[in-house]
Order: sequence, then C-alpha cells, then structure tokens
Amino acid sequence: MSDKNMLTEIEGLLGEDEWNDNNSAFIKQGEYDGKPMWLICNAEGEKIAATDNRDFAFIVARQNDMEPHSVH
Repeated sequence: MSDKNMLTEIEGLLGEDEWNDNNSAFIKQGEYDGKPMWLICNAEGEKIAATDNRDFAFIVARQNDMEPHSVH
C-alpha cells in the first residue's frame, strides 16, 4: 500500500472526543516525522493528524463532523 493519502496519527490524538471542540479543524503546512505534511489541528492548536495531501486533510476533517479552515 502506498503512503500517498495515508492518514498519520500524531501522538494517538485522533479520536472522536478530540474532534468535538468548536467544530473547527485548522489545516496548515508543517512537518511531521521529518517530512513536509498537512497538519490537522483542533481549535486549541493541538495536532490531531497529518497527511501528505491537502485535499485529503479537508476530507478527514469533514468526515469527523468538523468545518475545515485553511491556515497559512
């Protein structure tokens, strides 16, 4: 299986309870495990997950009942 579009959990934070804070997810570029990634963060700025594909980050947020917002 290719790593393309693969969701990477960060510190075990991906979970239903983590996604309920203000219903917002912030998508921003960052680095995870030494690789450039798209980070999905909750309203407090905590990293929830990472992926190598920006569009997939938005999909993940929406699938978890979050409203994704791009952060530059």
